[in-house]
Amino acid sequence: MYVYHVPRIAAAMRQDRATFERGVMFAILSARVQFPRVPLQCAELAKQKHKARCLWGWKADAYAYLTANAPQLWRDTLAAPSTEEALFVLTRIPGLGIVKAAFVLQMLGHDVACLDVRNIQREGRHPRAYRSDGQIGKSSAAFRRKIARYVADTAGRAQELWDTWCIEVAKDYGDTAMRISEAHLTSIVPRKLRNLTFTTGGSSLADTF
Repeated sequence: MYVYHVPRIAAAMRQDRATFERGVMFAILSARVQFPRVPLQCAELAKQKHKARCLWGWKADAYAYLTANAPQLWRDTLAAPSTEEALFVLTRIPGLGIVKAAFVLQMLGHDVACLDVRNIQREGRHPRAYRSDGQIGKSSAAFRRKIARYVADTAGRAQELWDTWCIEVAKDYGDTAMRISEAHLTSIVPRKLRNLTFTTGGSSLADTF
């Protein structure tokens, strides 16, 4: 699943700012929502924008920030010299914590993963281990250390956890893992960009603008 879809998502998000924004919002909309609803909410957001009903709570603040700051956020994320720094950049978005920011980076081709509720439960992790506890806490040294621990805990597992997650979700909803994975691609990437492929020549996945 991962090898068919994530390199294409990553290439499009890196090449096109609007696709980057859709990828970020896909991660935001997926918070506390059953997965089959996420593609529908992405379509709703595209039509209704700030009036979309899916922008409840902190998601409305996150969307407002993203639409106002997308160019700089996109450049800074891609120019970050490391996964840790890119993760820190993305957590500028109000309400976006380490876990969902890591989901964005996973879709951007970084070899980290999203430790959502499903993955946390399967691996027996503490559910609050990577909580951000508000925007103020994100400026602390402790938050930086938490980011470093998160990257260390998920480094090298992007494909493994993506595929495992898709298999489990597919079983829950009577679908196939391939279709669950593909839903990310079709929700985020316009048809004209879906044939792009992202590859890396070394250990660094950061681009420089």
